[in-house]
Amino acid sequence: MTFDLVNINYRDIPYRFRGNPTTSAGGPRRFPEFGNFRIWTGEGEADYKGANLGVRAHVSEKLTLQGFYTLSQIEGNVLAGADEFRLTDVNYQPDLGVARDVSVNPLDPQCAACFGPLNTDARHRVTLAATYELPLRFTASGMFRFRSATPYTIHAGADLNGDGFRLDLPSDVPHINSARGEAFKQLDLRLGKAFRFTDTMNLEVLGEVFNVFNSKNPSGFVGNRSAANFGQPTTYAGDPLQGEQRTAQLGVRFRF
Repeated sequence: MTFDLVNINYRDIPYRFRGNPTTSAGGPRRFPEFGNFRIWTGEGEADYKGANLGVRAHVSEKLTLQGFYTLSQIEGNVLAGADEFRLTDVNYQPDLGVARDVSVNPLDPQCAACFGPLNTDARHRVTLAATYELPLRFTASGMFRFRSATPYTIHAGADLNGDGFRLDLPSDVPHINSARGEAFKQLDLRLGKAFRFTDTMNLEVLGEVFNVFNSKNPSGFVGNRSAANFGQPTTYAGDPLQGEQRTAQLGVRFRF
């Protein structure tokens, strides 16, 4: 059994934002001699806190069980993560394309409402795995993965404050990434048969099924309140940016 407590404070993360908003609806820009330029700053930050529990058990000579659980929280103002320079990520939340590289407060991108859970903030993560040695050198194994829902940003989809950008929070939304989508879950199974030729040379034939129950695992939730599909996902299992739809495959592995 293993148990870990983790606390990480990311500081001085670079990011860029559009820093020349209009001063009023239809009015001039803050710096009228320039266009809609971007500003780079090193004030990005994020805080991660987590507790990890791991258990590995040899139930018998043939059966091995493993389990991992993580309870965590990560918050900051660079939503795509500490290795990204964009405040928002349209691959994660497509409707944020209405205002790319825009802070919800272009005059103060370090505002309180500019901080919230990062896109990767799943409170609970669980992984369970088992391996069983069958007769005739067959091996059966499986893995189940689960994570709780990750957040997305609710925005008006309109320019409420007249700054020239359509990424404003409605009055009842306290901060970015205040809403949650749906949980992710997937079960994968494998059956293998080994053929030993020498002490150092063997062949393994594998049959695998991914996402056995064909879980849809929706993602890409729409946070634009002006959209007809507000609160609905845009991506399901089988799409390029999401987990597998149910898939089966056969393989051969040669070791020497």
